[in-house]
Amino acid sequence: MTTSLFNTTLAHSHAEESGYLRSDKAMRTRGRSFYFASKFLNSETSKKAARLYQFCRTIDDIADQFDSKKRARDELNLTIAELNGEASLRDYTSDLYLLADETGLDLRAAVELVKGCRSDLCGEVAIHDVEGLIRYCYQVAGTVGIMMCSVLGVSNPRALPYAVDLGIAMQITNIMRDITEDAESGRRYLPSTLVGNLSCDEITAPTQKTLATISTAVKALADLADSYYSSGQSGICFLPGSAQQSIAIAATIYRQIGVKVRSNTAKSLTHRVVIPRTEKFVLAGKALYRNFFDRKSFQPPVHNSSLHKPICHRPGTNPLS
Repeated sequence: MTTSLFNTTLAHSHAEESGYLRSDKAMRTRGRSFYFASKFLNSETSKKAARLYQFCRTIDDIADQFDSKKRARDELNLTIAELNGEASLRDYTSDLYLLADETGLDLRAAVELVKGCRSDLCGEVAIHDVEGLIRYCYQVAGTVGIMMCSVLGVSNPRALPYAVDLGIAMQITNIMRDITEDAESGRRYLPSTLVGNLSCDEITAPTQKTLATISTAVKALADLADSYYSSGQSGICFLPGSAQQSIAIAATIYRQIGVKVRSNTAKSLTHRVVIPRTEKFVLAGKALYRNFFDRKSFQPPVHNSSLHKPICHRPGTNPLS
């Protein structure tokens, strides 16, 4: 791994600025809430966050946009081999190695992320229970929280379980928001324990009974997300000052997406829920105000280990779970 880093550093140094611009553009056009929040980071940290975002988007695109699931699986398997030091690096894995060298980022978390995206390519996806949903959300989003801790310069390992929780909460929000879009791709993340054997076809052309079932499931997922948001946001105190502001804003905006989906689930199935820019500024102000007073009355939180029972013994999780 060290050899690979040295071999790619020189080439990367000439392309660093253009690579950052590509990463920044990807986050600006496809991750608007994160891009908005990233403006509260210092310049160097924002660049590193954009590079991590670019890697995550690349993995997501491989899983979602390749014309063949087999080809996508092969690509992700090759990516895992690269991250495990078993294959030559391509541009996006090379840059992640460099980012890991700069920040101490845990590549095991990146491997978990790729495995989670790969699981979307194994036929029609139908999550069985809430525990399975939490495991999936850990892989595709909790791991991003772990890696972001390194990017933000967090050195206290106590921060990691909270970062995992915030990632899980945000992914549950994504799932609530994208129910129809996911179903059109043959993916049903609503657990069977909440919706029975509801098929993707039934979701894309719902009856009133189906709408009622989905609405009930969304309310349950919103409550689940809230428990992870509460935990994740309580751990923001472990972050550096400017990073606290950025993550608090991102969490507040994402949480509001869930509130809107819950309040009108039927509409959210046909109209993607977004937070207008003016509302983002209002939410940002609330997040900064709350974060300021939370910092003044700081009490080190105690993590709720029960939140990590479905994901115990994985990187970044509570060791007591």
